[in-house]
Order: sequence, then structure tokens, then C-alpha cells
Amino acid sequence: MSRISHVLDTSAILAHYFNEPGAGIIEGLWSDESSRIAISTITITELKGRLRQEITDDAEAMNAADAYLCELTICLPVDRATAELAWQLRQATPHRLPLVDALIAATARAADAVLVHKDPHMSQIPAGLVRQLTLSGE
Repeated sequence: MSRISHVLDTSAILAHYFNEPGAGIIEGLWSDESSRIAISTITITELKGRLRQEITDDAEAMNAADAYLCELTICLPVDRATAELAWQLRQATPHRLPLVDALIAATARAADAVLVHKDPHMSQIPAGLVRQLTLSGE
């Protein structure tokens, strides 16, 4: 089995769902047979919550979340080592890095995968600690 190539942050999934800038990059990753995409377990809760905030129909929001979670079948755990990495990332980042984002970034780091996101505060993580692909205009 090949290693994980990319870990999608919740912001990347939402960019795809709402067809925001960067959505095509996510499409490209999905269609690239050499890509092996994963999410953090943390993303499940965050995705459902964010879709529920953005979509007024709760059933539609949960259907959208379930559709993505059926596609994103590789779900990486947050264990003690990942939590320790998240702590290190938060300490090394000069600006505030929310806990959820630190855990997701640490999940990518633990898997030696590229973190795909759209969050400016993730870009504040010092270079070399987590490989990143920041979504922006295509």
C-alpha cells in the first residue's frame, strides 16, 4: 500500500464543495491516481459543523458531509504522538494557530504528507515543519 500523499484540511473540502478558488486543485488530486488522500479524524466533526453553519437545510448539510466522508475513506487518528506534534506546531508558529488546525496540520506531518488548506493562519507555520499546498486563485 502506498503512503498518504495529501491530508485535506476542512477548508480545502469546503472550497471544493462551494466551488471556491482552489476547487480545481482538489479535483485534480482526486483524479490523480498517484494521489492518496486522507483526512484527520478531527475533520469529521469540523466538516459537519461548518456545513451545518453554511447550509440552512440540515438534511442537505449532513448529506453533503456524508458524501465527502464516503469519498475520503482514509481517516488518520489523532494519537498522543500527533497531539505532541500539534503542541510543537503551536509553539513554533508566531501567530495564533487554533487547536483544531494544529491537530490537522500535525496529522499531515505525522503522515509525512502535504497539508492542503485555504487558511491563512496555517501558512504561518514555519517552513519545513509541515509541507503545505495553500489553495488560492487558480
